[in-house]
Amino acid sequence: MKDLTVKDFMNKILNGAAMGIVVGLIPNAILGEVFKALSGYGEIFQMLSQIVSAFSFTVPVLVGMFVAIQFKKTGVEMASIIGAAFVGSGAAQFVDGAWLLKGTGDLINIMLTVSFAVLIIELYNNRVKNLAIVIIPLLGVFAGFLGLLTLPFVGQLTALLGAMIENFTTLQPFMMMVLMGIAFALIIVTPLSTVAIAYAISLAGLGSGAANVGITATLFTLAYGSSKVNSKGTTFALFFAGPKMLMPNYLGNPIMTLPIVINATVTSIVAFIFKIQGTTASAGFGLTGLAGPINAYSFMSGSSIVNIGILIVQYLVVPLGIAIITHTIFTKMGLYKDEMYKFAAEGK
Repeated sequence: MKDLTVKDFMNKILNGAAMGIVVGLIPNAILGEVFKALSGYGEIFQMLSQIVSAFSFTVPVLVGMFVAIQFKKTGVEMASIIGAAFVGSGAAQFVDGAWLLKGTGDLINIMLTVSFAVLIIELYNNRVKNLAIVIIPLLGVFAGFLGLLTLPFVGQLTALLGAMIENFTTLQPFMMMVLMGIAFALIIVTPLSTVAIAYAISLAGLGSGAANVGITATLFTLAYGSSKVNSKGTTFALFFAGPKMLMPNYLGNPIMTLPIVINATVTSIVAFIFKIQGTTASAGFGLTGLAGPINAYSFMSGSSIVNIGILIVQYLVVPLGIAIITHTIFTKMGLYKDEMYKFAAEGK
């Protein structure tokens, strides 16, 4: 730990967070809509739908576990980091005398909290080995307390960004859709929650459609780059876990902003032409669970075949085509290399 640079420390936190998100969200992303559609055919499907939904609530726990693994912590230390992550996530809230579980919590604050926990445990350095089983969990509680202290301020950061993005809705539709698409395309590869921002500003209609196609643009940009250096399984997982899976890659290589912005701009212009829309509930998901295209279809009128064709062009042909073009040009120009998209946990 002493030999770790700040960059190395942050990379371990980001890689742990990325793995926690992938494992926590993939079951619901793949099977959630399937079991929901089948729920009318028997209680077993209702139960399975609830199970995969509940599985996503484990994201704070899984982030804590994978971060602890990154830092090669012992079992007791890992358990304490996990406990701190869960407390600091804000997912569990005490309301009217009862505990309520609310979503997966705040990812930024989860990462802050596990950082506190790792640093505190490292500072303690197992000084009293015989009391480690007692002292280390207490250190985890203290880290969780620090996380709860920072939680309101992190929430204000999300609200502030949401307020800034809300200003885009006052612009004329074309500019609004382009800027909204770019904003959500970039936010999806940061610890910020696109879903939380969408709800904070009640994003709907064309704005929701722009947000979803922007996220889709990022997804295909990362997926095509990933296909060059990662296994098919890793690239396939991107379509369910979402772009946050390669969040460490993006934050460590800001040049990725260039192809993402270009792709988001083009896909948003196409979305303006096709008048792609969505709801507040669907905004921020992109292709995950097919939330974006399914909701966009519900706003479309006319021939079903034509509408499905439009959605295929919007959510597949355009973002994939631009991803191929930008990646090919920029790698040949030497702006970046394929290795930039290498998933940290590939092969592990």
